[in-house]
Amino acid sequence: MKKILFAICLLAALPLQAAKPKGLTDEVVRATMKKATKFMVEKVSNNGGYLWNYAPDFSRVWGELECKPSMMWIERGTPAMGNVFLDAYHATGDEYYLRAAEEAAAALVWSQLPCGGWNYMADFAGEASLKDWYKTVASGYQYCAQEHLHYSGNATFDDGTIDAAGFLLRMYAEHWDPRYRPAIDKAIDFMIESQYPVGGWPQRWPLRYDFVKEGKPDYSSFITINDGVHTGNIGFLLDCWQILGEERVLEPIQRAMSCVLVLQGGKPQAGWAMQHQLDLTYSPGHARDFEPRGYASTATAEMIGNLMMFYRWTGDTKYLARIPDAFEFLKSIEYSPEMVAFFKQNLREGQILCPTFVEVGTGKPLYLHRGNGKYWVDYDPNNIITHYRSYRTINYGPLKEQYEALLKMSVEEATADSPFLGDKAKQRRYPLYYSRGSGVQEDREAIQKLVDALAAKDYWPGGLPGVSHENPGFSDAPLPTECISTWTYMQNMTHLINWLTAR
Repeated sequence: MKKILFAICLLAALPLQAAKPKGLTDEVVRATMKKATKFMVEKVSNNGGYLWNYAPDFSRVWGELECKPSMMWIERGTPAMGNVFLDAYHATGDEYYLRAAEEAAAALVWSQLPCGGWNYMADFAGEASLKDWYKTVASGYQYCAQEHLHYSGNATFDDGTIDAAGFLLRMYAEHWDPRYRPAIDKAIDFMIESQYPVGGWPQRWPLRYDFVKEGKPDYSSFITINDGVHTGNIGFLLDCWQILGEERVLEPIQRAMSCVLVLQGGKPQAGWAMQHQLDLTYSPGHARDFEPRGYASTATAEMIGNLMMFYRWTGDTKYLARIPDAFEFLKSIEYSPEMVAFFKQNLREGQILCPTFVEVGTGKPLYLHRGNGKYWVDYDPNNIITHYRSYRTINYGPLKEQYEALLKMSVEEATADSPFLGDKAKQRRYPLYYSRGSGVQEDREAIQKLVDALAAKDYWPGGLPGVSHENPGFSDAPLPTECISTWTYMQNMTHLINWLTAR
Protein backbone atom coordinates (compact mmCIF):
# COMPACT_ATOMS: atom_id res chain seq x y z
CA MET A 1 0.00 0.00 0.00
CA LYS A 2 0.91 3.42 -0.49
CA LYS A 3 1.46 4.98 2.72
CA ILE A 4 0.42 8.01 4.32
CA LEU A 5 1.41 11.45 2.67
CA PHE A 6 5.36 11.58 2.38
CA ALA A 7 5.77 14.82 4.37
CA ILE A 8 3.77 13.41 7.32
CA CYS A 9 5.76 10.09 7.27
CA LEU A 10 9.11 12.01 7.68
CA LEU A 11 8.07 14.26 10.60
CA ALA A 12 10.03 13.47 13.77
CA ALA A 13 12.12 15.01 16.51
CA LEU A 14 15.37 16.87 15.92
CA PRO A 15 18.49 14.68 15.73
CA LEU A 16 20.78 14.67 18.74
CA GLN A 17 23.79 16.94 18.88
CA ALA A 18 26.55 15.59 16.64
CA ALA A 19 30.26 16.24 17.11
CA LYS A 20 31.92 17.95 14.18
CA PRO A 21 34.53 15.50 12.81
CA LYS A 22 37.75 16.50 11.15
CA GLY A 23 37.66 16.49 7.37
CA LEU A 24 33.89 16.77 7.12
CA THR A 25 33.03 20.44 7.16
CA ASP A 26 29.67 22.12 6.75
CA GLU A 27 30.99 23.59 3.49
CA VAL A 28 31.63 20.10 2.13
CA VAL A 29 28.13 18.98 3.10
CA ARG A 30 26.57 22.05 1.50
CA ALA A 31 28.56 21.49 -1.69
CA THR A 32 27.37 17.88 -1.82
CA MET A 33 23.75 18.96 -1.35
CA LYS A 34 24.09 21.58 -4.07
CA LYS A 35 25.67 19.18 -6.56
CA ALA A 36 22.96 16.56 -6.08
CA THR A 37 20.21 19.17 -6.27
CA LYS A 38 21.55 20.89 -9.40
CA PHE A 39 21.50 17.52 -11.16
CA MET A 40 17.89 16.85 -10.12
CA VAL A 41 16.71 20.35 -11.01
CA GLU A 42 18.65 20.88 -14.24
CA LYS A 43 18.84 17.34 -15.66
CA VAL A 44 15.92 15.39 -14.18
CA SER A 45 13.09 17.88 -13.64
CA ASN A 46 10.40 18.24 -16.27
CA ASN A 47 8.95 21.76 -15.98
CA GLY A 48 9.44 21.55 -12.23
CA GLY A 49 7.77 18.13 -12.00
CA TYR A 50 9.34 14.82 -10.99
CA LEU A 51 8.72 11.12 -11.39
CA TRP A 52 10.08 8.38 -9.11
CA ASN A 53 12.85 6.72 -11.11
CA TYR A 54 14.83 7.31 -14.29
CA ALA A 55 17.16 5.07 -16.29
CA PRO A 56 20.68 6.61 -16.15
CA ASP A 57 20.42 7.47 -19.85
CA PHE A 58 16.79 8.67 -19.43
CA SER A 59 15.62 6.14 -22.02
CA ARG A 60 12.94 4.91 -19.62
CA VAL A 61 11.21 6.57 -16.67
CA TRP A 62 8.87 5.39 -13.91
CA GLY A 63 6.36 6.64 -11.40
CA GLU A 64 4.58 3.83 -9.64
CA LEU A 65 4.36 2.31 -13.13
CA GLU A 66 6.45 3.05 -16.22
CA CYS A 67 5.68 6.52 -17.54
CA LYS A 68 6.09 8.72 -20.55
CA PRO A 69 8.92 11.28 -20.31
CA SER A 70 6.28 14.00 -20.56
CA MET A 71 4.68 12.97 -17.26
CA MET A 72 5.12 14.00 -13.62
CA TRP A 73 4.06 12.09 -10.51
CA ILE A 74 2.24 13.78 -7.62
CA GLU A 75 1.97 10.90 -5.16
CA ARG A 76 5.33 10.69 -3.34
CA GLY A 77 6.80 12.75 -6.17
CA THR A 78 6.70 16.45 -6.97
CA PRO A 79 5.24 17.76 -3.65
CA ALA A 80 7.71 15.62 -1.68
CA MET A 81 10.63 16.96 -3.72
CA GLY A 82 9.36 20.50 -3.19
CA ASN A 83 9.27 20.01 0.57
CA VAL A 84 12.88 18.78 0.59
CA PHE A 85 13.94 21.79 -1.49
CA LEU A 86 12.25 24.11 0.97
CA ASP A 87 13.92 22.35 3.90
CA ALA A 88 17.30 22.70 2.21
CA TYR A 89 16.62 26.42 1.73
CA HIS A 90 15.93 26.78 5.45
CA ALA A 91 19.05 24.79 6.35
CA THR A 92 21.42 26.70 4.06
CA GLY A 93 19.85 30.05 3.19
CA ASP A 94 20.73 29.34 -0.46
CA GLU A 95 17.95 30.70 -2.67
CA TYR A 96 18.73 28.12 -5.36
CA TYR A 97 16.66 25.68 -3.29
CA LEU A 98 13.82 28.19 -2.95
CA ARG A 99 13.71 28.59 -6.73
CA ALA A 100 13.64 24.80 -7.10
CA ALA A 101 10.69 24.66 -4.67
CA GLU A 102 8.94 27.41 -6.63
CA GLU A 103 9.36 25.43 -9.86
CA ALA A 104 7.81 22.36 -8.21
CA ALA A 105 4.95 24.52 -6.93
CA ALA A 106 4.38 25.94 -10.41
CA ALA A 107 4.13 22.42 -11.82
CA LEU A 108 1.51 21.57 -9.20
CA VAL A 109 -0.50 24.72 -9.94
CA TRP A 110 -0.45 23.74 -13.61
CA SER A 111 -1.55 20.17 -12.86
CA GLN A 112 -4.45 21.09 -10.57
CA LEU A 113 -7.69 19.81 -12.09
CA PRO A 114 -10.69 22.07 -12.71
CA CYS A 115 -12.44 20.45 -9.74
CA GLY A 116 -9.68 21.73 -7.44
CA GLY A 117 -7.94 18.42 -6.68
CA TRP A 118 -5.14 16.39 -8.25
CA ASN A 119 -4.75 12.96 -9.81
CA TYR A 120 -1.85 10.63 -8.97
CA MET A 121 0.02 11.95 -11.98
CA ALA A 122 -0.17 14.56 -14.74
CA ASP A 123 1.09 14.75 -18.31
CA PHE A 124 2.57 17.95 -19.73
CA ALA A 125 1.74 16.63 -23.21
CA GLY A 126 -1.95 16.96 -22.39
CA GLU A 127 -4.97 14.87 -21.49
CA ALA A 128 -4.93 12.87 -24.72
CA SER A 129 -1.38 11.71 -23.95
CA LEU A 130 -2.43 10.74 -20.41
CA LYS A 131 -5.38 8.74 -21.72
CA ASP A 132 -3.01 6.96 -24.09
CA TRP A 133 -0.80 6.07 -21.10
CA TYR A 134 -3.76 4.47 -19.33
CA LYS A 135 -4.56 2.55 -22.51
CA THR A 136 -1.06 1.29 -23.31
CA VAL A 137 0.51 0.78 -19.88
CA ALA A 138 -1.90 0.95 -16.99
CA SER A 139 -4.67 -1.13 -18.58
CA GLY A 140 -2.21 -3.97 -19.17
CA TYR A 141 -1.11 -4.02 -15.56
CA GLN A 142 -3.35 -6.24 -13.44
CA TYR A 143 -1.43 -6.51 -10.19
CA CYS A 144 -0.72 -4.32 -7.17
CA ALA A 145 -1.27 -0.76 -8.47
CA GLN A 146 -4.82 -1.40 -9.61
CA GLU A 147 -5.87 2.16 -8.87
CA HIS A 148 -4.12 2.99 -12.15
CA LEU A 149 -6.08 0.48 -14.23
CA HIS A 150 -8.77 2.92 -15.16
CA TYR A 151 -8.83 6.49 -16.45
CA SER A 152 -11.34 8.32 -14.25
CA GLY A 153 -10.72 11.93 -15.24
CA ASN A 154 -11.19 13.04 -11.64
CA ALA A 155 -9.05 13.76 -8.57
CA THR A 156 -7.90 11.46 -5.79
CA PHE A 157 -7.53 12.03 -2.07
CA ASP A 158 -5.52 8.80 -1.81
CA ASP A 159 -1.91 10.05 -2.07
CA GLY A 160 -2.58 12.94 -4.40
CA THR A 161 -4.58 15.99 -3.47
CA ILE A 162 -3.42 16.41 0.12
CA ASP A 163 0.25 16.13 -0.83
CA ALA A 164 -0.10 18.83 -3.49
CA ALA A 165 -2.43 21.16 -1.58
CA GLY A 166 -0.38 20.88 1.59
CA PHE A 167 2.86 21.80 -0.17
CA LEU A 168 1.24 24.78 -1.91
CA LEU A 169 -0.10 25.99 1.42
CA ARG A 170 3.39 25.70 2.88
CA MET A 171 4.83 27.65 -0.06
CA TYR A 172 2.20 30.35 0.37
CA ALA A 173 2.97 30.67 4.08
CA GLU A 174 6.70 30.99 3.33
CA HIS A 175 6.49 34.55 1.99
CA TRP A 176 2.72 35.00 1.52
CA ASP A 177 3.24 34.91 -2.24
CA PRO A 178 -0.18 35.66 -3.82
CA ARG A 179 0.41 33.48 -6.87
CA TYR A 180 -0.39 30.37 -4.79
CA ARG A 181 -3.58 31.60 -3.14
CA PRO A 182 -6.01 30.83 -6.01
CA ALA A 183 -4.88 27.19 -6.15
CA ILE A 184 -5.24 26.89 -2.37
CA ASP A 185 -8.74 28.37 -2.46
CA LYS A 186 -9.71 25.90 -5.18
CA ALA A 187 -8.34 23.05 -3.06
CA ILE A 188 -10.37 24.20 -0.04
CA ASP A 189 -13.50 24.40 -2.19
CA PHE A 190 -12.77 20.90 -3.48
CA MET A 191 -12.39 19.57 0.05
CA ILE A 192 -15.64 21.11 1.24
CA GLU A 193 -17.72 20.19 -1.83
CA SER A 194 -16.56 16.57 -1.89
CA GLN A 195 -17.28 15.85 1.79
CA TYR A 196 -20.27 13.61 2.43
CA PRO A 197 -22.96 14.86 4.85
CA VAL A 198 -21.82 12.27 7.41
CA GLY A 199 -18.36 13.87 7.37
CA GLY A 200 -16.25 11.41 5.35
CA TRP A 201 -14.69 11.68 1.93
CA PRO A 202 -14.59 9.34 -1.09
CA GLN A 203 -11.33 8.11 -2.52
CA ARG A 204 -11.95 10.03 -5.76
CA TRP A 205 -14.14 13.01 -6.66
CA PRO A 206 -16.21 14.08 -8.58
CA LEU A 207 -17.94 10.70 -8.28
CA ARG A 208 -17.96 8.51 -11.38
CA TYR A 209 -19.22 5.03 -10.39
CA ASP A 210 -17.83 3.75 -13.71
CA PHE A 211 -15.21 1.23 -12.59
CA VAL A 212 -17.30 -1.83 -11.84
CA LYS A 213 -15.00 -4.87 -11.70
CA GLU A 214 -16.20 -8.47 -11.53
CA GLY A 215 -19.62 -7.35 -10.38
CA LYS A 216 -18.26 -5.29 -7.47
CA PRO A 217 -19.28 -1.62 -7.29
CA ASP A 218 -16.74 1.13 -7.88
CA TYR A 219 -15.06 1.44 -4.48
CA SER A 220 -13.76 4.95 -5.21
CA SER A 221 -17.05 6.36 -3.90
CA PHE A 222 -16.70 4.64 -0.50
CA ILE A 223 -15.75 6.65 2.58
CA THR A 224 -11.97 6.26 2.68
CA ILE A 225 -9.67 5.92 5.68
CA ASN A 226 -6.94 4.08 3.76
CA ASP A 227 -3.61 5.84 3.27
CA GLY A 228 -4.46 8.50 5.83
CA VAL A 229 -7.16 10.10 3.67
CA HIS A 230 -9.50 11.03 6.52
CA THR A 231 -6.67 12.05 8.84
CA GLY A 232 -4.87 14.01 6.12
CA ASN A 233 -8.00 15.88 5.04
CA ILE A 234 -8.70 16.98 8.61
CA GLY A 235 -5.07 18.05 8.95
CA PHE A 236 -5.18 20.17 5.80
CA LEU A 237 -8.41 21.89 6.85
CA LEU A 238 -6.96 22.52 10.29
CA ASP A 239 -3.90 24.15 8.70
CA CYS A 240 -6.23 26.35 6.65
CA TRP A 241 -7.92 27.44 9.88
CA GLN A 242 -4.75 28.08 11.86
CA ILE A 243 -2.57 29.55 9.11
CA LEU A 244 -5.11 31.29 6.91
CA GLY A 245 -7.89 31.95 9.43
CA GLU A 246 -10.42 30.24 7.13
CA GLU A 247 -13.54 29.96 9.29
CA ARG A 248 -15.49 28.11 6.60
CA VAL A 249 -13.48 24.96 7.32
CA LEU A 250 -14.55 24.70 10.98
CA GLU A 251 -17.89 22.99 10.36
CA PRO A 252 -16.37 20.43 7.91
CA ILE A 253 -13.69 19.64 10.51
CA GLN A 254 -16.34 19.08 13.16
CA ARG A 255 -18.33 16.76 10.87
CA ALA A 256 -15.19 14.83 9.96
CA MET A 257 -14.37 14.28 13.63
CA SER A 258 -17.91 13.05 14.36
CA CYS A 259 -17.72 10.76 11.33
CA VAL A 260 -15.03 8.70 13.06
CA LEU A 261 -17.56 7.89 15.79
CA VAL A 262 -20.22 6.95 13.25
CA LEU A 263 -17.95 4.55 11.33
CA GLN A 264 -16.82 2.54 14.37
CA GLY A 265 -18.21 -1.00 14.38
CA GLY A 266 -20.24 -2.48 17.20
CA LYS A 267 -18.82 -4.91 19.75
CA PRO A 268 -17.10 -7.31 19.42
CA GLN A 269 -15.82 -5.77 16.15
CA ALA A 270 -15.48 -2.21 17.41
CA GLY A 271 -12.89 -1.27 14.81
CA TRP A 272 -12.72 0.56 11.51
CA ALA A 273 -12.21 -0.51 7.91
CA MET A 274 -10.01 1.03 5.25
CA GLN A 275 -13.15 1.79 3.25
CA HIS A 276 -16.74 2.10 4.46
CA GLN A 277 -19.71 1.61 2.19
CA LEU A 278 -22.47 4.16 1.77
CA ASP A 279 -25.14 1.88 3.22
CA LEU A 280 -27.34 2.41 6.28
CA THR A 281 -24.64 1.29 8.72
CA TYR A 282 -21.53 2.44 6.82
CA SER A 283 -20.27 -1.13 6.91
CA PRO A 284 -16.76 -2.14 5.74
CA GLY A 285 -16.24 -2.12 1.99
CA HIS A 286 -13.76 -3.65 -0.44
CA ALA A 287 -11.16 -1.81 -2.50
CA ARG A 288 -8.57 -3.34 -4.83
CA ASP A 289 -8.67 -7.10 -5.49
CA PHE A 290 -6.29 -7.73 -2.58
CA GLU A 291 -8.12 -5.37 -0.20
CA PRO A 292 -11.21 -7.33 0.84
CA ARG A 293 -14.21 -6.20 2.80
CA GLY A 294 -13.22 -6.40 6.45
CA TYR A 295 -12.20 -4.57 9.58
CA ALA A 296 -8.57 -3.41 9.47
CA SER A 297 -6.06 -3.36 12.32
CA THR A 298 -4.08 -0.37 11.03
CA ALA A 299 -7.19 1.73 10.40
CA THR A 300 -8.37 0.91 13.92
CA ALA A 301 -5.09 1.97 15.53
CA GLU A 302 -5.06 5.17 13.46
CA MET A 303 -8.62 6.09 14.50
CA ILE A 304 -7.88 5.43 18.18
CA GLY A 305 -5.09 7.97 17.89
CA ASN A 306 -7.41 10.39 16.13
CA LEU A 307 -10.10 10.13 18.79
CA MET A 308 -7.56 10.99 21.48
CA MET A 309 -6.42 13.94 19.37
CA PHE A 310 -10.01 15.13 18.93
CA TYR A 311 -10.49 15.05 22.70
CA ARG A 312 -7.37 17.17 23.12
CA TRP A 313 -8.78 19.63 20.61
CA THR A 314 -12.28 19.88 22.07
CA GLY A 315 -12.40 18.48 25.60
CA ASP A 316 -15.51 16.52 24.57
CA THR A 317 -15.54 13.11 26.26
CA LYS A 318 -17.66 11.57 23.50
CA TYR A 319 -14.39 10.99 21.65
CA LEU A 320 -13.05 8.88 24.51
CA ALA A 321 -16.19 6.87 25.23
CA ARG A 322 -15.65 3.91 22.89
CA ILE A 323 -11.87 3.80 22.75
CA PRO A 324 -11.86 0.88 25.24
CA ASP A 325 -14.04 -1.10 22.82
CA ALA A 326 -11.50 -0.49 20.05
CA PHE A 327 -8.62 -1.64 22.26
CA GLU A 328 -10.61 -4.76 23.11
CA PHE A 329 -11.11 -5.45 19.42
CA LEU A 330 -7.39 -5.15 18.67
CA LYS A 331 -6.51 -7.53 21.50
CA SER A 332 -9.13 -9.98 20.25
CA ILE A 333 -7.40 -10.28 16.87
CA GLU A 334 -3.83 -10.31 18.20
CA TYR A 335 -1.77 -13.20 16.84
CA SER A 336 -0.43 -15.83 19.19
CA PRO A 337 3.34 -16.15 19.71
CA GLU A 338 3.22 -19.19 17.41
CA MET A 339 1.77 -17.13 14.55
CA VAL A 340 4.28 -14.33 15.17
CA ALA A 341 7.01 -16.92 14.74
CA PHE A 342 5.25 -18.36 11.68
CA PHE A 343 5.40 -14.96 9.98
CA LYS A 344 9.03 -14.51 11.17
CA GLN A 345 8.34 -11.20 12.85
CA ASN A 346 10.38 -9.66 15.67
CA LEU A 347 8.23 -7.47 17.86
CA ARG A 348 9.49 -4.76 20.18
CA GLU A 349 8.08 -4.25 23.65
CA GLY A 350 4.50 -2.99 23.45
CA GLN A 351 3.92 -4.16 19.90
CA ILE A 352 1.39 -6.77 18.81
CA LEU A 353 0.93 -8.50 15.46
CA CYS A 354 -2.54 -8.53 13.93
CA PRO A 355 -4.14 -9.53 10.62
CA THR A 356 -4.45 -6.69 8.14
CA PHE A 357 -8.09 -7.65 7.58
CA VAL A 358 -10.54 -9.71 9.59
CA GLU A 359 -13.81 -10.99 8.21
CA VAL A 360 -16.97 -9.08 9.08
CA GLY A 361 -19.01 -11.14 11.52
CA THR A 362 -16.66 -14.07 12.15
CA GLY A 363 -13.51 -12.09 12.99
CA LYS A 364 -11.38 -14.64 11.11
CA PRO A 365 -8.08 -13.39 9.61
CA LEU A 366 -8.21 -12.97 5.84
CA TYR A 367 -5.17 -13.90 3.74
CA LEU A 368 -4.29 -12.62 0.29
CA HIS A 369 -3.18 -14.87 -2.56
CA ARG A 370 -2.46 -14.57 -6.28
CA GLY A 371 -2.22 -17.05 -9.12
CA ASN A 372 -3.47 -17.79 -12.62
CA GLY A 373 -3.88 -14.09 -13.31
CA LYS A 374 -6.11 -13.24 -10.35
CA TYR A 375 -6.26 -12.59 -6.61
CA TRP A 376 -8.31 -14.41 -4.02
CA VAL A 377 -8.85 -14.24 -0.28
CA ASP A 378 -9.23 -17.14 2.16
CA TYR A 379 -8.28 -18.27 5.68
CA ASP A 380 -4.97 -19.97 4.74
CA PRO A 381 -1.81 -18.10 5.88
CA ASN A 382 0.44 -20.11 3.54
CA ASN A 383 1.69 -18.81 0.16
CA ILE A 384 0.39 -15.28 0.64
CA ILE A 385 1.33 -12.36 -1.60
CA THR A 386 4.39 -10.32 -0.64
CA HIS A 387 3.69 -6.93 -2.25
CA TYR A 388 0.88 -6.31 0.26
CA ARG A 389 1.08 -7.75 3.76
CA SER A 390 -1.66 -9.89 5.27
CA TYR A 391 -0.44 -8.95 8.78
CA ARG A 392 0.56 -5.69 10.48
CA THR A 393 2.55 -4.59 13.51
CA ILE A 394 0.51 -2.40 15.86
CA ASN A 395 2.07 -0.21 18.57
CA TYR A 396 -0.60 -1.23 21.02
CA GLY A 397 1.33 -0.55 24.24
CA PRO A 398 2.29 3.09 23.56
CA LEU A 399 -1.24 3.77 22.26
CA LYS A 400 -2.78 2.34 25.43
CA GLU A 401 -0.35 4.28 27.64
CA GLN A 402 -1.27 7.50 25.84
CA TYR A 403 -4.96 6.82 26.49
CA GLU A 404 -4.43 6.04 30.16
CA ALA A 405 -2.33 9.18 30.63
CA LEU A 406 -5.08 11.23 28.99
CA LEU A 407 -7.67 9.90 31.45
CA LYS A 408 -5.58 11.16 34.37
CA MET A 409 -5.44 14.72 33.03
CA SER A 410 -7.88 17.48 33.80
CA VAL A 411 -9.80 18.80 30.81
CA GLU A 412 -7.81 22.04 31.03
CA GLU A 413 -4.52 20.15 30.95
CA ALA A 414 -5.61 17.89 28.09
CA THR A 415 -6.76 20.81 25.93
CA ALA A 416 -3.86 23.14 26.72
CA ASP A 417 -2.57 22.93 23.13
CA SER A 418 -5.97 22.93 21.42
CA PRO A 419 -6.09 24.70 18.04
CA PHE A 420 -9.66 25.78 18.83
CA LEU A 421 -9.46 26.85 22.48
CA GLY A 422 -7.42 29.58 24.16
CA ASP A 423 -4.19 31.10 22.88
CA LYS A 424 -3.32 28.15 20.61
CA ALA A 425 -6.27 29.07 18.39
CA LYS A 426 -4.27 32.03 17.14
CA GLN A 427 -2.39 32.01 13.86
CA ARG A 428 0.70 29.81 13.67
CA ARG A 429 3.37 29.16 11.05
CA TYR A 430 4.59 25.93 9.58
CA PRO A 431 7.64 24.26 11.15
CA LEU A 432 10.88 25.03 9.35
CA TYR A 433 11.61 21.41 8.47
CA TYR A 434 9.42 18.63 7.11
CA SER A 435 12.09 16.19 5.98
CA ARG A 436 13.32 15.18 9.41
CA GLY A 437 14.87 11.77 9.93
CA SER A 438 13.97 9.35 12.68
CA GLY A 439 15.72 11.38 15.37
CA VAL A 440 18.73 9.05 15.41
CA GLN A 441 22.05 10.89 15.53
CA GLU A 442 23.71 11.33 12.15
CA ASP A 443 27.24 9.98 12.48
CA ARG A 444 30.41 10.90 10.65
CA GLU A 445 30.78 7.64 8.76
CA ALA A 446 27.28 7.73 7.31
CA ILE A 447 27.54 11.34 6.21
CA GLN A 448 31.03 10.79 4.81
CA LYS A 449 29.73 7.88 2.72
CA LEU A 450 27.06 10.12 1.19
CA VAL A 451 29.67 12.76 0.38
CA ASP A 452 32.05 10.19 -1.12
CA ALA A 453 29.30 8.51 -3.15
CA LEU A 454 28.44 11.76 -4.87
CA ALA A 455 32.06 12.50 -5.65
CA ALA A 456 32.01 9.64 -8.17
CA LYS A 457 28.89 10.73 -10.08
CA ASP A 458 26.18 13.38 -10.16
CA TYR A 459 23.48 11.40 -8.35
CA TRP A 460 23.08 8.78 -5.65
CA PRO A 461 22.06 5.57 -7.44
CA GLY A 462 18.86 3.81 -6.43
CA GLY A 463 16.89 0.78 -7.54
CA LEU A 464 13.51 0.16 -9.11
CA PRO A 465 10.75 -1.00 -6.75
CA GLY A 466 9.24 -4.43 -7.29
CA VAL A 467 6.07 -3.14 -8.91
CA SER A 468 8.10 -1.68 -11.79
CA HIS A 469 9.56 -5.11 -12.51
CA GLU A 470 6.10 -6.56 -13.12
CA ASN A 471 4.81 -3.60 -15.10
CA PRO A 472 4.60 -4.41 -18.84
CA GLY A 473 5.75 -0.88 -19.66
CA PHE A 474 6.80 0.38 -23.07
CA SER A 475 9.72 -1.94 -23.71
CA ASP A 476 10.79 -5.57 -23.40
CA ALA A 477 14.41 -4.49 -22.88
CA PRO A 478 16.09 -5.50 -19.60
CA LEU A 479 15.43 -3.12 -16.74
CA PRO A 480 18.39 -1.04 -15.53
CA THR A 481 20.28 -2.41 -12.55
CA GLU A 482 20.44 1.08 -11.05
CA CYS A 483 18.44 4.23 -11.60
CA ILE A 484 18.25 7.90 -10.75
CA SER A 485 15.87 7.80 -7.80
CA THR A 486 14.02 10.79 -6.36
CA TRP A 487 13.34 8.70 -3.25
CA THR A 488 17.07 8.08 -2.74
CA TYR A 489 17.79 11.76 -3.32
CA MET A 490 15.21 12.81 -0.73
CA GLN A 491 16.41 10.31 1.87
CA ASN A 492 20.03 11.35 1.50
CA MET A 493 19.23 15.05 1.47
CA THR A 494 17.32 14.53 4.71
CA HIS A 495 20.42 13.07 6.35
CA LEU A 496 22.54 15.99 5.17
CA ILE A 497 19.96 18.55 6.28
CA ASN A 498 19.86 16.87 9.67
CA TRP A 499 23.65 17.07 9.88
CA LEU A 500 23.65 20.80 9.19
CA THR A 501 20.78 21.66 11.50
CA ALA A 502 21.76 19.41 14.42
CA ARG A 503 24.36 21.93 15.59
